[in-house]
Order: sequence, then C-alpha cells, then structure tokens
Amino acid sequence: MAEPQQRYRVIEKLESGGMAEVFRAESEGLQGFRKQVAIKRVLPHLSEKKRFISMFLDEARLSALLNHSNCVQVFDIGVGDNAYFIVMEFVDGANLKSVVESLKKHGIEFPVPAAAFICHEICKGLAYAHELRDGTGTPLNIVHRDMSPPNVLITKYGEVKIVDFGLAKATSQLEKSEPGIIKGKFSYLSPEAAMGQEVDARTDVFAVGIILWELLTQQRLF
Repeated sequence: MAEPQQRYRVIEKLESGGMAEVFRAESEGLQGFRKQVAIKRVLPHLSEKKRFISMFLDEARLSALLNHSNCVQVFDIGVGDNAYFIVMEFVDGANLKSVVESLKKHGIEFPVPAAAFICHEICKGLAYAHELRDGTGTPLNIVHRDMSPPNVLITKYGEVKIVDFGLAKATSQLEKSEPGIIKGKFSYLSPEAAMGQEVDARTDVFAVGIILWELLTQQRLF
C-alpha cells in the first residue's frame, strides 16, 4: 500500500474483511512529529461502487462527530491509490471477542467486576452517541446497530472503546437505510432489528445486555 497522500507511513496490516482492510500507520508532520494511527481503507474493487463509497463516507463523517473517551476517534479522510480511507485513533490492545476467546482457551472465567465495568463503559459511549446533537441543537438520532464483542476494543490500560459506526443510522446520513434491510450481527440483534423494522437507541442497549450475559455465563445467548 502506497502512502495515502504522502502523510501516513504504513507499518503493518492489522486485519482485512470483505469490504475494508485496516493498517497500523504513522502520521508524519513537521520537525519529526509522529503519531500512531489506524487506517481503514476500502478494498480497491469496491472503490468503483458509488453507493458503497457513499456509505463509507457516511461512516467517516458520522464518526468524526464523536468526541468521547469511549468512542474511537476519527481524524481524517482521504483518497490514496484510487481507494478511500479513514484515519482513526490507534487502539493498542485487542477486541473483546479476542479477550473472551483467550480466557476460554486458558480455562479462566471472565471476572464479574471486569464484565460489569466493560459494559458500563460501553453504555457511557453509547449514551454519548445517542444523545449527540448538531450545532443547532437538533438530535442526530445515532444508533450504532452493530454492538458486538468485535466492535468493543480494550486497550492495554483497561480503556474501553466502541469502534465501527459503519452501520450507524443517523439523520445526517447521505445514504438512508432501506426498510426491511437487516444490518448487524444476528446473534446481537434486537427483535425489531431482526425483523427489519425501524430501530432506535434501545436496540444498542439490548445488544449490550446480550454481551453482558455472555461474559457472565461464558455461553452464547442466541
């Protein structure tokens, strides 16, 4: 991957999915200034799909509005090598799914205080997003819609951060969600979301309840 707009030096690929890939990189500024960041880049073959790019830009614009310690922050957006990318806060740690799997592998139960703390921190980030208003005071009506362990990052210092508002629905979005289209991971969907109905902030709270149940029981609920 070439350096997007020559401002970022890619260090390593972190993960790759069906729609985008994520890299650890360094932003380079004047007089040796450097900052570690994460770059989420749309896969090249999807860059030609206008609808997908529009949704990707929605994610970037929406995420850039979020400024809370429990939400991964977005710094920049751009185009490099004919592919769109988002520059985000680099979280030095692991996602909650990986943490759970590691503990299970070693036969360790998830500590109850840790489970309660993590879900409390998730709720703080979601409450911030749910209540966010624009400059005129109009509610943005943000709903994450994909709250699940892979989208919860835990830093080495115990910080909890929500990532990937890519499926979020907000009144500011360019691409309006189509009625009847189910978005999110099935195991964490609220009944309304599973039936393709309109959802609100309660669908995120429902998902957090499932996450807490699974952390405490070490079993899948659905």
